[in-house]
Amino acid sequence: MPRTVLTAVLLCAAAVGATPAAQAQAPAARGPVAQAQAPAARSQLQRPAGAEDGRSPEPYVVTLAPGADPERVMRETGVTRVRFVYRDTIRGFAADLDREQVAALRARPDVVAVERDGEAVGAPVGPSVTGRW
Repeated sequence: MPRTVLTAVLLCAAAVGATPAAQAQAPAARGPVAQAQAPAARSQLQRPAGAEDGRSPEPYVVTLAPGADPERVMRETGVTRVRFVYRDTIRGFAADLDREQVAALRARPDVVAVERDGEAVGAPVGPSVTGRW
């Protein structure tokens, strides 16, 4: 019986280990429709043309102190190109900001962080990962 269980565990581990490689090749195998959809999701975070000079708005995430009012902070700093307002787990907002707005937000005592928005990539989880989750 233990040999059967060990065999089953090894087969499952091999299947899990092979999954990321199969997923990485999946978009190319599905054709041009899948390839056309993937860049559309990323285009929301791409820098606008001319953003390198600091005058053109770029996507940022602003984290506020607990109890701070996102709408008041946006109004007082002239933020108008809002992408999303966070009110539940954290207080803050995502918006397209120019250099002056970033500086004004960073100077406020009710602003915890002002970070350029972007994609987050996590480490792959494979069969060699141990620990409790």
